[in-house]
Amino acid sequence: MELIVLILKVIGFGFVAMMASTIIHEGGHVIAGLVQGWKFAIMVIGPIKIYRDEKDDKVKIGIEKNPALWGGLGGTIPREKSDENLKAYAKILLAGPIASFVLGGISGICLIFHPSLFVMLMTFMPISMGSACLLPNAKTGLFYTDGGRYLRIVKGGKTYEEEKALFDAAMHATFSPEEKYDVKGIETLIASEDKSFSYMGHYYAYLNAKKEDDAEEMKEQIAVMETLRKDVPQAIADMCVVEN
Repeated sequence: MELIVLILKVIGFGFVAMMASTIIHEGGHVIAGLVQGWKFAIMVIGPIKIYRDEKDDKVKIGIEKNPALWGGLGGTIPREKSDENLKAYAKILLAGPIASFVLGGISGICLIFHPSLFVMLMTFMPISMGSACLLPNAKTGLFYTDGGRYLRIVKGGKTYEEEKALFDAAMHATFSPEEKYDVKGIETLIASEDKSFSYMGHYYAYLNAKKEDDAEEMKEQIAVMETLRKDVPQAIADMCVVEN
C-alpha cells in the first residue's frame, strides 16, 4: 500500500513540477522578449494556449490543436522590422534555460532546509529541462534546442545564414505577407543539409510561385517537398499547406 501511495505521489508531484517548470521556462522566453520591447504573441502549456488574436490584437485563451507544441512554447514578436531583431532573438533563446536554472537553484536551496519529494522534483525537473534545452546538436520538437539555435546564430557562417533565413521568413509573414519571400534566403534553406530546413525552403519557393500564379513552378516545388516528406516531422508538414 505504501508503495502505491509513493508511486501516486511521484506521478502527481512530477506532473505539477513538470507543468511549473514549463511555465517558468516558457515564461522566461516571453519576459525576455517583452524586455527587448517585443509584443506578446503566444504561450502554450500542454493543450492550453494563451495567444494574441491577429484579428483584434487582443490576448485570448484557447486550445492548442497541434500536439507537437504541447511540450511548451513561449513567443513574442518584434514591433517593427530591424537588423537588430535577430540579435535580440538570440538573447531570448537563452532566457528560457536561464529561468529554468533559477527555479532549480531556488528549489535546491529550499531542498537543503526542507527536504521533501516535491521540492526534490521541483529542483531536478527544471534543471534537467534547462540542461536539455542547451544541448547544441539536439532538437526539441520542430527545431534545434534553445542553446543549439543560439550557437548557430552567434558562430556565424552557414548555420547563421540558415537561422537568419528562417527568422527572416517568419518576420516576412508577420510584416509583409503580400510580398515575395527573399530568394537568397530560400536558396540558403533549400541547400541546407537539414531536411526540415530544405523542406521549408521549397515551401517558401512554392508560396512565391503561387503569388506569381506560376502553376508549373508550384507543381515542381510540391513534387520536391513530397520526396523530402518522409524525413520531415509531421508538425512541419502540417504547417506547410499546399494546394494540390
